[in-house]
Amino acid sequence: MNTLEYRLEDQSIKTFEDLSSLETSIRFFVNYWVHDGVVYENKGNHFRDGHYVLELYECKGEEPYADAIEKASNTIEYRLFHSGRKILKESTETNKEDVMLALSLDSVTMEERTYNRLSLEYDEDRNVYVYYLNG
Repeated sequence: MNTLEYRLEDQSIKTFEDLSSLETSIRFFVNYWVHDGVVYENKGNHFRDGHYVLELYECKGEEPYADAIEKASNTIEYRLFHSGRKILKESTETNKEDVMLALSLDSVTMEERTYNRLSLEYDEDRNVYVYYLNG
């Protein structure tokens, strides 16, 4: 099991104990993280002093979805990046392996249209992954 620390410059934002290697990898893989109403960008990660560190940049001017609600664990929202960031589809995966597989796709096809992945987000406040699609 791993310890993962989220850091903003020289400040620790949050530390997680006992994360599986898969959960740690998923958190490394996403581009954005929402925590306590603040959107952060993943600047990179490293291993230091016996634990993993994810370096953050605060995305000033970005706000989490005001109308969004917490959903079932492992839910993935597929949202258009433009056009009001509308949800095109939602899926709830059964385990973290399926989450990682779904987030790893470079593109998805819905209603006979293929969309490319632009970025990924983990909204910890809502316990939801967001897969942003080109619009």
